[in-house]
Amino acid sequence: MKKNNPLILNIYKPAGPSSQDVIRNFKPRLKSLGKVGHFGTLDPFAEGVLMLGISGGQRLNEFIHECLPKTYLAVGILGAESDTGDLTSPLTQEDNSEYLKNVISSFEMNFIEKNLQEKFLGDYYQAPHKYSAAKFDGKALHKWAREGVEIKKEKKRRYIYSLKVIKYEFPKIYIQFSVSSGTYIRTLFSDCAKQLGTLGVLESLIREKVGGCTIDNALKEKDWCIENLPFLNVDEVLPFKSVVFSSKELHLYRNGVKLKYERAKETLPGELKENPYFWVRDELGNIYGLCELSSDTSEFVSRVNFAL
Repeated sequence: MKKNNPLILNIYKPAGPSSQDVIRNFKPRLKSLGKVGHFGTLDPFAEGVLMLGISGGQRLNEFIHECLPKTYLAVGILGAESDTGDLTSPLTQEDNSEYLKNVISSFEMNFIEKNLQEKFLGDYYQAPHKYSAAKFDGKALHKWAREGVEIKKEKKRRYIYSLKVIKYEFPKIYIQFSVSSGTYIRTLFSDCAKQLGTLGVLESLIREKVGGCTIDNALKEKDWCIENLPFLNVDEVLPFKSVVFSSKELHLYRNGVKLKYERAKETLPGELKENPYFWVRDELGNIYGLCELSSDTSEFVSRVNFAL
């Protein structure tokens, strides 16, 4: 028997509650649909798009992160620094230099934007912030840090798709970043401040967009209790092409058998090499999983099987 269809819910998380607090709010209502998880932690002080996966949708976490850029609006203050990288902890250092007061304060927005774009667009290497949800030995770094233990992690490659200075009212600056998953905006903002010649700390952070899920179409807190929640089908969030199998091939797929490309009943539409991932469907259009086309395009390999 086919399980509930995998679904995604786009929630607007307000500043204050944690991402887990949001999940705890929805779990009782979604219990009949199966497990609930989220795609990408938002710190309590941050707000914006928080996507929940339900009834198997949460198993797409890897693909949400890999395939969908995230857009943030960071509002920060130049000339100050804190342990957490934001104003949830006391300032630990302030820049009282004449350079900050007389030079950086007079920078034009276009100059700042061009300077930062030249430095940060494209490949960008950073380590997780010590006050982040990244884990070491199964425990979040922020928990280690609050116990007085700072874990040093290696820098990893991230990607900055776009960077735009929205407003500059010294010492406050508003920067919109579009980045690959895993990019810590507190660290990126601090690096931007260093590039300008000073310190930086975040005042607020809004995740405006993850792929096609935006703050405009996110469910606001006042509507969290509505009867008919605006669920999204997984193929609306991850618009991969599809491969259609007959009932015989679907049975084999659901039991973990790799299927030769020739056994697909239909592949819709376009070129196979555009993206290696395909939704697995039956002839009625129902989604049974996600598969990946092998590098030599000879067979489909199961990546997520919603029947399991």
